Amino acid sequence: MDLKANISPSDKNFIKRIEAAVSVKGCELKKYALKKWIYRNGYTQPYVARLMGLPPEDFKRKLRDHATFNKNEMWALIKFMHAKDAFRVIYFPTKRKRKRVWWQVFGRYREVEKLDE
Repeated sequence: MDLKANISPSDKNFIKRIEAAVSVKGCELKKYALKKWIYRNGYTQPYVARLMGLPPEDFKRKLRDHATFNKNEMWALIKFMHAKDAFRVIYFPTKRKRKRVWWQVFGRYREVEKLDE
């Protein structure tokens, strides 16, 4: 259960877009979607908390209280989960913002792949 070291171009692009979308307060996560991903992939909440640089109690409190996670914590989570899975657990305040970030990250990446071929 080591941290995946390779970061795909979509992950790097996603991180940049999330940083642009994240306000000063930070970014919230969808509690149940994250828990489902954690247990489905054979990890535990304390393990993910340590990867994000948080004590397990703080991680669980932030999820329970819908508190925000800062940019460093989000970076660690996105590196661990990869962009597409992380996109599913990040809370976006509106559907429009969610769609805009998705197209900026994944839509353009596909166009770049086609040009490289």
